[in-house]
Amino acid sequence: MRRYAWVGVILLAAGPAAVAQQVTVYNNTVTGTGSFLNGGTADQAGNLITRLVMDDLTFQAGSAGLAVNNIVFAVQNSNAVTVAARPRLRFWNADGVGGGPGTYFSNVGFTFNAIAFAPGASAFQFNPGPTFVIPAAERLWFGIVFDNNVGATGATLAQMDNLGVVLFDPPNVGSSTDNMFSTTAAGSFFLTNNPAGSLFNFGGTPAANVFWSVSVPEPSSMALVGVAVGGGLWRKLRRKA
Repeated sequence: MRRYAWVGVILLAAGPAAVAQQVTVYNNTVTGTGSFLNGGTADQAGNLITRLVMDDLTFQAGSAGLAVNNIVFAVQNSNAVTVAARPRLRFWNADGVGGGPGTYFSNVGFTFNAIAFAPGASAFQFNPGPTFVIPAAERLWFGIVFDNNVGATGATLAQMDNLGVVLFDPPNVGSSTDNMFSTTAAGSFFLTNNPAGSLFNFGGTPAANVFWSVSVPEPSSMALVGVAVGGGLWRKLRRKA
């Protein structure tokens, strides 16, 4: 186990990532578990890309129908050097088998330009735009995958294997079950319904929950909740296939 430092919070998308009156409807950025996870990397026609790993997010009650204006996520780079890669975010409704990811959510997905990830854990925020509206079920699966843009970033397969999601628990706004989901194969899975894969956890040590925060413009019926971003010790977890 080694200690890593937070690099900071970086705005990824154009436009404001937050507004003066804002309420957080899901927050799991306070307590680090000391772990991170990479789903495994494959070479797909020259593009080094990881499996997609997801976590289920249940938003604060009363948030259905509200447009999200800020999403915060974190990336762990366990390499000793800075590594550039593209984070690609994907979302599913929780209407699959056993409450897993089923229908793709609202045609929404984000592929960012390559980011140079310094060694350690970094948090990033962006505004997904007005089409990202919390569904009536107030629950979604949030997923992330990394690639090297068909070699353009220069990241090797071994380096890609050392990029992953950061595990935090418990959420202090909203909730999440002790389950994650990993696709069977590597890929971006944009607009893919019922992606092939399986639910998994780590037997509670640590809880299978990922660093995410989601905010909306503050409605009069909801109280403002602040977001605190924490750090900690990180170890890499590998899920057996």
